[in-house]
Amino acid sequence: MWPKKYSKSNFLYSVLLLITAGFVSQSMYASSDDVLEAVNRLNRTSTDVRYVEGHTEQGEPGVHESTFAIMERQQRFIPTRRKHHIHRDTGRSKHLPQNPLSPHVSSLPGGGRDITEQEIEACDDQTRAVQFSFLGGSLNPHNILFPPDSMGVVGPTQFIVCINGLLKTFDKTTGNADGVLDVDTDVFFSSVLNGSFSSDPRIRYDRLSDRWFIIMINVPNTNNRIMFAVSDSGTITNSTNWSFFKIQADTHTFFDYPTLGIDQNALYVGGATFSNNDTGRVYVVNKSSLISGGPIVFTKFSNLINPTTFVGPYAPQGVDNFDANPTNGYFIAVDNATFGTLVLVTIANPGGSPSLASIKTITVPSTQFPLTVPHKGNSNGRNGQLDAIDDRTMMGVIRNGKLWTVHNIGINNSGVSRRKLTKDGSRYYQLDLAHATPQILQVGTLFQPGTTSLYYWMPSLMISGQNHMLLGTSVAGPTSFIDASTATHFANDPLGTIGSPVRYTATTTAYNPPDDPGSSQGGSRRWGDYSYTSLDPCDNMTMWTIQEICSSTNKWGVQVAKFLAPLPAAPTSASPSSVASGNASVNVHITGSVANNSGFYDPGVAFNCRIGATVSGGVVVNSVTFVSPTSVNLNISTVGASTGAQDVTIINPDGQQATGVGILTVT
Repeated sequence: MWPKKYSKSNFLYSVLLLITAGFVSQSMYASSDDVLEAVNRLNRTSTDVRYVEGHTEQGEPGVHESTFAIMERQQRFIPTRRKHHIHRDTGRSKHLPQNPLSPHVSSLPGGGRDITEQEIEACDDQTRAVQFSFLGGSLNPHNILFPPDSMGVVGPTQFIVCINGLLKTFDKTTGNADGVLDVDTDVFFSSVLNGSFSSDPRIRYDRLSDRWFIIMINVPNTNNRIMFAVSDSGTITNSTNWSFFKIQADTHTFFDYPTLGIDQNALYVGGATFSNNDTGRVYVVNKSSLISGGPIVFTKFSNLINPTTFVGPYAPQGVDNFDANPTNGYFIAVDNATFGTLVLVTIANPGGSPSLASIKTITVPSTQFPLTVPHKGNSNGRNGQLDAIDDRTMMGVIRNGKLWTVHNIGINNSGVSRRKLTKDGSRYYQLDLAHATPQILQVGTLFQPGTTSLYYWMPSLMISGQNHMLLGTSVAGPTSFIDASTATHFANDPLGTIGSPVRYTATTTAYNPPDDPGSSQGGSRRWGDYSYTSLDPCDNMTMWTIQEICSSTNKWGVQVAKFLAPLPAAPTSASPSSVASGNASVNVHITGSVANNSGFYDPGVAFNCRIGATVSGGVVVNSVTFVSPTSVNLNISTVGASTGAQDVTIINPDGQQATGVGILTVT
């Protein structure tokens, strides 16, 4: 908790905001477009440009081990009942002042209106299909761990689950464990663990370097460390070599809740510091130093929170960036001082000599702490409800210069975070980074409208190469067991909207684990503390998510699901519509029609999975060139082909296909 002067400082900060941007009046909120324009105009004036010097350090060389050696050590490992359930102290008061300029709405644009029935029906028709799902891990009675900290990512050939106490590889085509890696995280990180236990895993597959990056913290009382592991291959085998590194935290503090972002240049690790005063700290780790085997090179930025106003990033999230050749790196966070405010930290030259470029505050629609989550079958009253932590951002991702982030917040029956909170919802944001100060493009809230009390919490989202967004959460309520859910915002959906959530599990059991009654956890049982949604690096269009559920009576489990992209466009015509037989090379333009967000797609030459095509009757397709979601060019050979009407099939990189029957004639 902050000192008593905290509330006074926040009051002064609120007054300062009102004076600075007093020109924004309620009369400007006449329409959703006016609200968005007013907020963006305000954000152009809300910047904290304090100078914070980064300190670059060089750590120790990496410790190198093969998967085989790690698995050998696992065979000798005797698990202990460590009953890990660290209480996640939020570090912030639940009674923060609301940013006085935050509009009280659930979406932008949209002005807080309820989504129309027509929009809901349209989104329902566009729900992504679940190809399959599987249980990635569950509560082990021999090695009690609360919570799992749901984390897992898809790679070239495998899905790797990385939760507290378990690191395990699965074949991504079947969802079956492949037996390559199945190890306790304490065993995996033992070379840098230092006699404590591991916690808070984060994992990424980096397509650019074809490597896996995993981080965790160790948990002594103070002076803990951030641990890193880097593979030397994209497909994990017995002969894969891992390099292990560590960064030592400051003495007398505990660096908790590590976050991870990655781009072409660096890894971005944020977190929360347990001390008398969290001053805000992030690490920018040179990626090439990890890939080369070390020594690890990193730059630490401290004092990101203003000591006078307490404005600054709380539990900053490192941001994943899919864009090529980025010049800046980013952290996204909620404001430490007020609700209704995001904070963007920009790091210049992250691959060379990183420096702090700016700390910018961004006014967003009002927010509040989430409520603890009731769930069907709970036998311990309020203490048995589930922890939603606080309103911290859960992840961040950049695609095409747009930054997306999401968090869970308390809301009312209209999805607005204002007075008489009744449930939890998941609020997402899309920010345009092309401006000096990021501009809000859209804000949306996943929630159950009306008096029905369903809670959507611990969210994560991902954006595909087609600019579709998939958001995954846990879901529960007083009359609902704990399940996993997803919802989609497609590229062509109205801004600020999201489709109706769909559960991909169907739990029938209650969650009352005797080892976590909740009373010692601040009045609620541990859950989360986060989840992750990832993008298939082969096709750039298939989405995967990992969410925590109640997998059986009194047990948590993490359920992984693979979600297909929309179908290709339906081929409707060919130009020319007929070609003579005996041609070794002829160009044909295929036009398709779209429905429910279908479309042709190709991720480009950097990806292994590309768009393809076949033509019946012995016609050979020499090449396929993507033009747009409704058109592709084929180069074909009709040498030896049968004459007559032929079918043309377009195959998207994810293997889904659509056929135009008889649209090309061989004469």
